[in-house]
Amino acid sequence: MSDLENEDTKLIEIGKNLIKTNGMTEFTFFCNSILNRTINLNRGYITLVKDNNYIAAAPLVRLNLDSLLRLFASTQSEFDVDTFAKNIRKGEIIRKMKYFKNKKERLTDSKLIEIIKEIKGFKWTEKIYEAGSGYIHLSNQHFYSSVKISGKNTIESGIRKTDEFVPIKEKIAGTYYMQQASKGIRIFIGDWIEERKKSFPDRSDISTQQ
Repeated sequence: MSDLENEDTKLIEIGKNLIKTNGMTEFTFFCNSILNRTINLNRGYITLVKDNNYIAAAPLVRLNLDSLLRLFASTQSEFDVDTFAKNIRKGEIIRKMKYFKNKKERLTDSKLIEIIKEIKGFKWTEKIYEAGSGYIHLSNQHFYSSVKISGKNTIESGIRKTDEFVPIKEKIAGTYYMQQASKGIRIFIGDWIEERKKSFPDRSDISTQQ
């Protein structure tokens, strides 16, 4: 939880670095919206877990992964990142965009997972995408969050304002992957900043008119 709580400062810092390097462009505004969403999802998750409401917190792991996938999509589409961001601002749907390596394929969530999981350090995304969807849609995960099997013939259940039936290891895992998604967002934006500096080494104060 402390690692996740520390993410807000790091997310704000990467946002400042992006503005300094890239100026106020369409892509900068797109990234800002992702960073803002991530900070507040993290904050909501922390609040809910501390209030013993992991059942409500768990779907936020999937939402954090969603932000990571949307950011990743900006580098995988048929458009440059600013055109991509502009299209998103105007309401275009990412899953209808084409994959830049194969114009016959579209950037669906499953396609983005297929690509991103091959990147070192991001294999976990496939597992969390599937598990996270189980928390968004009613599934057996909700069954086991309200039931405890104590023995061969003993089942304890209840309707309560608590998450007492959720194993602590599940809460630890959810918190870890919440932080991993947040960290992944910082990594992608940080890598993009470094590439931008290599391409335009003398444009760290790029005009807001771009």
